[in-house]
Amino acid sequence: MSPEEQLSWEEEQLAQPIDYAHCHIDPAPFQLVERTTLIKVHSIFSMLGLQHAYVTAIGRLIGVVALKELRKAIEKMNSGGFSKPAGAPGSELPNGTAGGAEAPSETQSESEDAAESSSKSTRQKKSKKSENKGSPV
Repeated sequence: MSPEEQLSWEEEQLAQPIDYAHCHIDPAPFQLVERTTLIKVHSIFSMLGLQHAYVTAIGRLIGVVALKELRKAIEKMNSGGFSKPAGAPGSELPNGTAGGAEAPSETQSESEDAAESSSKSTRQKKSKKSENKGSPV
């Protein structure tokens, strides 16, 4: 194909409309930090019914974790496939996480904030009830 024919073909291809009907577009993508543990990732996938999660480092995409690969990694871990101690060089799991201590993730801090907020509102309700019991009606 001559350079002119190639250029003409490229222009034709670029002029055609793109059909996104066959593309998987996630309307609510889920983001994980790179040091999230395998077990934590599994919990998140289970609770939220995810098929894919996007792994980021400093806001940049560095990988994608799929449920299929996550299941394979857990099976391998349970069968003794990952035998290096946590923190040892090369002890990272397939999704880029270490087998040991986890770094706090955005998800973890959000859930801790929600739990703290819930316990505060429960304490406030209890204190209001005790105030109402002591006052004459």
